[in-house]
Amino acid sequence: MLDVCAVHELMTPDLLVDAFLEDDHAAIDPALPALVRLMVQHRAGRSWHKHGSFKDHLYGTYRVLTLWRQPREICLCGLLHSVYSNEYVDLALFDPKEGRDILRQELGTDVEAMVHRFCEMPRNDFVTQLAGPGATPKEGMTLSDGRGKSIRLSSAEVAAYLVITVADFVEQWYSWQEGTMSGYPYTADVQTQAGWAATLWPGPFRPGSSGLALVSRLARHLPAFGLPVPTVFDRCTKVIDEQQEAAAAALYWQASELQFSLVSKATVRAFVLEAVHLNPWVAEPRLLAAQLDLIDGQFDSAAEHARRGYELLRTWGVQWDKRVSWQGWVIWARLLMQKARERAWPTTLRLHNNLGLVRP
Repeated sequence: MLDVCAVHELMTPDLLVDAFLEDDHAAIDPALPALVRLMVQHRAGRSWHKHGSFKDHLYGTYRVLTLWRQPREICLCGLLHSVYSNEYVDLALFDPKEGRDILRQELGTDVEAMVHRFCEMPRNDFVTQLAGPGATPKEGMTLSDGRGKSIRLSSAEVAAYLVITVADFVEQWYSWQEGTMSGYPYTADVQTQAGWAATLWPGPFRPGSSGLALVSRLARHLPAFGLPVPTVFDRCTKVIDEQQEAAAAALYWQASELQFSLVSKATVRAFVLEAVHLNPWVAEPRLLAAQLDLIDGQFDSAAEHARRGYELLRTWGVQWDKRVSWQGWVIWARLLMQKARERAWPTTLRLHNNLGLVRP
């Protein structure tokens, strides 16, 4: 099987982003077009998942892992990570007993086995153990589903499934899932009648206010395993405070939705900059700050906010504010950078509708 490093060796981060923006699957991995077709043939595009289709989620998880320059087998496992279902979701695109030959033929025996094991392992226990204060399980770990089933993971399996779990989580997490999975991974069984309001999909579609704190606790283990370390959270060395994350999300939401009595740009800017200060790991508050700067002709500041926002989107491979697709946010960030360089911004409302072309 072709090594992912050979495919991407000559691709700069920006060119790899371009390939994802343009759905140039063959440029990303020559095997990817056939795998996407296989997913579609098995109902991935017709199956629901959190904020879109299951196909979008699988492909988004793969995109994150690819932009993190993970080994090819890990990226492919991420692409098909829950297709046999797991303890969280009912999404068996392939029968876990009789349908494995299909994926073996497409992925090879080793990668298919990775996918199957990821689906069958007790994932809640995996996340619970790694999110706690304990040491990194460099020698592997034993998982239990609490009902008598246990499984032993090697060190290599822990590493692979950990980076896939982080990518899987950030791709899907937003306020609706946060409400229905409140307290994850220590989620209690709340009856639907009592918590009915949390179930009304899609809800207000806010960014999550607790997910990154959990993800940062998981990601802190990654540098110990020898995989390429994602550059998120300062190369996985920082842990975000839960209260700061929640405050940043609330400030950003109030500013972006123009809630309450935000009657001046100065007030909105103060909210946005405080959100950036409290949670410097996400792009969207910076892009909102860039737009406010462009409106006021502060082009140098706008350029810096837009540049940093774009770098964060490229680094994550996924958006935090899921009202807009990752592709939409990336293109918007590039447009803001372009207008800051040109030192120009529409001076009438209707001219905002003329924006669109992003030049090389």
